[in-house]
Amino acid sequence: MNGIVNFIKNWALIIALLIGSVGNKFFVQYADKTVYLIFVMLLFTFCRIDPSQLKFRKVHALFLLIQVGGAMAMYYALSALGWNDMAESCMLCFLCPTAAASAVVTMKLGGDGASNTTYVLLSSLMVALVVPLWFPLIHEPTQEIPFWQAFWSILKRVLPLLAGPFLLAMLLKYTLRKVHDAFARWHEVSFYLWASCLIFAAAQMVDAMNHSSAGLGMMAVLALGSLAICSLQFFLGKRLGGHYGDRISGGQSLGQKNIILGIWIAGMFLMPSTGETPLAIVGLGTYIIWQNIINSWQLYRKRMRDLGEKAHHAELVP
Repeated sequence: MNGIVNFIKNWALIIALLIGSVGNKFFVQYADKTVYLIFVMLLFTFCRIDPSQLKFRKVHALFLLIQVGGAMAMYYALSALGWNDMAESCMLCFLCPTAAASAVVTMKLGGDGASNTTYVLLSSLMVALVVPLWFPLIHEPTQEIPFWQAFWSILKRVLPLLAGPFLLAMLLKYTLRKVHDAFARWHEVSFYLWASCLIFAAAQMVDAMNHSSAGLGMMAVLALGSLAICSLQFFLGKRLGGHYGDRISGGQSLGQKNIILGIWIAGMFLMPSTGETPLAIVGLGTYIIWQNIINSWQLYRKRMRDLGEKAHHAELVP
C-alpha cells in the first residue's frame, strides 16, 4: 500500500495528465470550473508568502527580456524559413506568461515562492501589453481589435485569479490569524489541487487538438518544437536564476507556462482567415505534457534526496 501511495505522490502530475487525456470528453465539460480549484490552491500558497518579499529583482528584468526577445526571435527566424505554423507555436511557447500554479511547485521544490509570484504578475502584465501591440504587425485580422479591448481581455483572465486569493490571504492574516496559519500548515493540499487542475487542462488540450486540422506528421513536428522550447526555458531559467541565487524559482518562472491562456490567445488573436483552429494550439497543448514531465522528474529527485538525507541523519544519530 505504501508503495502505491508513494508512486502517486511522485508522479501525481503525470497521472493527472493521463486521466484528463483519456477521459477528455467527460472532463472538458467542467473545465471552466477549474478557476475555483486554482483560487483555493493559491490561497494555500499565498498564506505561506510574506508580502514584503514581493519585490522586483534584476533577474525578473532578464527573464522578461528572454520571454519577449525569445518569442520575437523564434517567430521571425522560423517565418523567414516559411514555417509559419511552427513560428506561431514556438513564439507562443516563449511568450506565454508564467502559470500561477508555478508558485506551488516552486515552494514544493524548496524554491523562493515570493520571487516566482512576483514574476507571475510581471509576465502577465507584459503579455497583456505585448500581444495587442505586436500581434497586429504579424497577423492582419488582429488589427481590427482595439488595443485597450485586447489588453483588458487578457488581463481580466489573469489578475482576478492572482489578486483574489492574495488579498484573502492577507485579510485572514490580519483578522483571522488562526485560520491563516491553518492554511499555511496544510499547504501540501495546494499541490494536489494543482494536480486536479491538470486533469481538466489535459482534457482541454486533447479537445483542442481534436479540433485541429493538423495531421499526425505536423502534430509530431509541433510537439518536438514545444519540447525544445520547454527544455530551453527550464535550462535558461535555472542557469540564469542560479546566477542570482534563485535557481529553482528561475526554472519555474521561465519554464512553467499558463498554457490555457496561451491557447485562448491563439484562438482569439491568431485565428486564420479560413476560421480553422490555429495549429499553434497543438504545440501549446503538448507543452503541458513536457513541463509536467520535467516537474514530475524534479519532484521525484527532490523526494529521493530528502529520503537519502533522512536515512543519513538516522545513521549518524546513536
